[in-house]
Amino acid sequence: MELKGRLKLIASKTVKCDTVCDVGTDHAYIPIYLVENNICKKAIACDVKPGPIMAAKKHIGYFGLSKFIDARLGDGLDPIEENEANVVIIAGMGGYLISRIISDGISKVKNCDNIVLQPMNEAECLRKWLYENGFEIQDEELTNEGEKIYNVITTKWTGKPSTRDEVYYHFGEKLFERNDPLLKTFIEKKIWTFGKIVKEMDNLEPDKAVLREHYQYLLEGFEKLVSRLK
Repeated sequence: MELKGRLKLIASKTVKCDTVCDVGTDHAYIPIYLVENNICKKAIACDVKPGPIMAAKKHIGYFGLSKFIDARLGDGLDPIEENEANVVIIAGMGGYLISRIISDGISKVKNCDNIVLQPMNEAECLRKWLYENGFEIQDEELTNEGEKIYNVITTKWTGKPSTRDEVYYHFGEKLFERNDPLLKTFIEKKIWTFGKIVKEMDNLEPDKAVLREHYQYLLEGFEKLVSRLK
C-alpha cells in the first residue's frame, strides 16, 4: 500500500504502537499501511456508514490482513473499548465533528500515546477546543494536494487546560516553530477569504457592526503573521 499527500502525512505522524484506531477509515488505507509497515501490530478501522465498512473489509481482505485489522461499524469512538487502542486517528471530517467525537469518547483517548487529527475545515475550532479541554498540541504540519492545503495535528491529553490568542487558533503555533514551507501560502489564502468577508460586511446594519470589527481584528492579525514570514 502506497500513500500520498494527506494520507501519507497522517501515517507519518503515527507513532509505533500496539493498536491503532482509525475513525472515519473509509477504505482502510491508513490501517493497511500502518500494519504493512510494522508501525502498529493491530488496527481497528471504524466508520459510521455501512458502505465504507464494506469497502474497508474488501481492501483488508485483499491485502491478507483480516487477522490484524478489524473493521467496525459505529459512531466515532463508540466501537472501541477503553484502553483498547493506544493511538487514535480521526481524519477527513470537520473540526467541530472531531471535537465532538473526542468529547464523547474522552475516556478512550486520555491514555493514548498519540492522537492524530486531520480536520477538513474548522481547524480553529478544533485547536481552541483541544487547548481548553486539557490537550497539548505536540506537532502540526501542512501538506497540499493540488490547490488544497491540509493540516495534520498531533496531540495528547495532559489534563491542563490553556488558552491562546485567537489568531493562533487559526494558525497553529507549531507551524511557526517548524517554519512550515506552506504556512505563508496558507495564511495568504485565509487573508483573501477574510478580506472578502469584511468587504461584504461593509453594509451591515449597525447591530452587526461588532461582528465585522471582530473579523477585521482577525484579518489584521493574519496580515501581521504573514509579514513575519517575508
